[in-house]
Amino acid sequence: MNTILFDLDGTLLPMNTEQFMKLYLEALTKAFAPYMDPERFQARLWEGTKLMLKNNDKRKSNEMVFYESFFEGIEDKKKLMVDVFDGFYETGFNLARAATEQNDHMLNSVKKLKEKGYQLAVATNPLFPLQAVKRRMEWAGLKAGDFELITSFETMHACKPNPQFYQQVLNRLNIEPQEAMMVGNDAKEDLAAAQLGVSTYLVTDCLLHADQQLILPDHQGTSLDFLHYVDQLPSLW
Repeated sequence: MNTILFDLDGTLLPMNTEQFMKLYLEALTKAFAPYMDPERFQARLWEGTKLMLKNNDKRKSNEMVFYESFFEGIEDKKKLMVDVFDGFYETGFNLARAATEQNDHMLNSVKKLKEKGYQLAVATNPLFPLQAVKRRMEWAGLKAGDFELITSFETMHACKPNPQFYQQVLNRLNIEPQEAMMVGNDAKEDLAAAQLGVSTYLVTDCLLHADQQLILPDHQGTSLDFLHYVDQLPSLW
């Protein structure tokens, strides 16, 4: 094992998921209020999101799938509204930060893994643009430059728990499954990496979908337990 794949939301970035989604949706809907009826906007947003979650077309990025759905019938407004999306993630998105916090155990784990020579990747569910992923990494106290790969909707063509998501991550890192470990807090989505032979660590601080768990993790524990695990890993230098 030479590569650690990290989930972001609830793993590297602890959060109250329900509160985060509430703050995020309220702020984004408000940003689009001058251009689209709020109910119509949210309906298009959720439909586009659902299609991204189902995407399995290697010819289409999640971004393409989302925008094709969202702008259906209003293609003439695409440039304007893409600019609104971009502007929101630059400023208004920060309102959702109140539902998140930093975790020193995970920050120390990232630091120690880098010192030991491990390749790191942020394997977050690619439903957001890279700009929004990097913003959440900033909230977590992370530096984008410490990670070889950061997944986002511009470059990925599948979502968790689809094994194709993990295969694309492995392909982009040019590694075999046995070289990687997936670290995440979602018992359904993050443990799906095991279907390809990737080892897994389930972090329980912000555990999600325990009632839908189909695969047992190779390791399980709190973020402090994970830090102790990292301490015991050999240096690759």
